[in-house]
Amino acid sequence: MSHHDGTDQSGSYHFNVMRRALDLIDADPHQTLDDLAQALDMSAAHFQRTFSGWVGVSPKRYQQYLTLDHARRLLAERFTVLDTVGETGLTSGGRLHDLFLRWEAMSPGTYASGGAGLTIRWGWFDSPFGPALVMATDKGICGIGFASETGPEVTLADLRARWPKAEYVEDVMTLRPMADAAFGGSRADAAFGGSRADAAFGAVAMCALP
Repeated sequence: MSHHDGTDQSGSYHFNVMRRALDLIDADPHQTLDDLAQALDMSAAHFQRTFSGWVGVSPKRYQQYLTLDHARRLLAERFTVLDTVGETGLTSGGRLHDLFLRWEAMSPGTYASGGAGLTIRWGWFDSPFGPALVMATDKGICGIGFASETGPEVTLADLRARWPKAEYVEDVMTLRPMADAAFGGSRADAAFGGSRADAAFGAVAMCALP
């Protein structure tokens, strides 16, 4: 067997393992790292390294995003914050609050209200994915949209529709450090409070769902 064949087989093996890992997490986002690693016959450390290398974020970050996605949809369907905590499997309202502050830069109550009483600053920036619309509250980036396919007017309308009751202010100067961080600048943890991989994942994740 050539070295190249061995590399190909290793890549195929890890691809299949990571596909199984994603399926397991999608089925239950609250499994522990040890539980996931055991299900895949890997040590926890090896699973963490492999998952992070293939997916671009840690298993914990990916699980947080799935839980946030579920919570967003429940709140959009007018579930109460308390009911949303129960439905998402979180242990307390504080956990939900922290999750929304990290990824949405607002509380779950503010999100559920359509941004009532909130000021959202916005501006256009260059990004690796083409022209990007960045929106932020005073707590950080709350949304990113890419206009290369839909155009700037549709992209702006789509993001504004997520928080229809907010006040919008164009403010490129204030947002520039956050945009630089989100798209791989020297302060990649500024916008999302994590690694550069977290920032990149967050940038794409923010525009993936309504």
